[in-house]
Amino acid sequence: MPAQAWVTLIIGLIATIGVIITWQQKNSADRRSEWFRRTTWAFDRTFSTSDTEAQLGWKVLETLVASRLATRSDSDIVQVIAEQIALGDSDGDYDEEAGNDHSNTEESGPGHS
Repeated sequence: MPAQAWVTLIIGLIATIGVIITWQQKNSADRRSEWFRRTTWAFDRTFSTSDTEAQLGWKVLETLVASRLATRSDSDIVQVIAEQIALGDSDGDYDEEAGNDHSNTEESGPGHS
């Protein structure tokens, strides 16, 4: 085979590999996006006033966290949110702290000496 044919073959193979890698990355990103959408849906169910819907939300979350698409940080985030929901932040500490921090920032910001 002449050198030009080899060059054409190699360039074609490199282009094919590039297309396959790009397709895999897009496919993975689409699947992760769908995983996140489903996780959001499941969390919405856990806040439902209906016990049946809340149980459904928890079961779906359990399945989603076990998925190959869930990274370790995804699992950790779901764990933290689930703990907060289970413990219930009824005293409003987070809202008060956020309000205090925000008001302090405004007072010490530009225009306040």
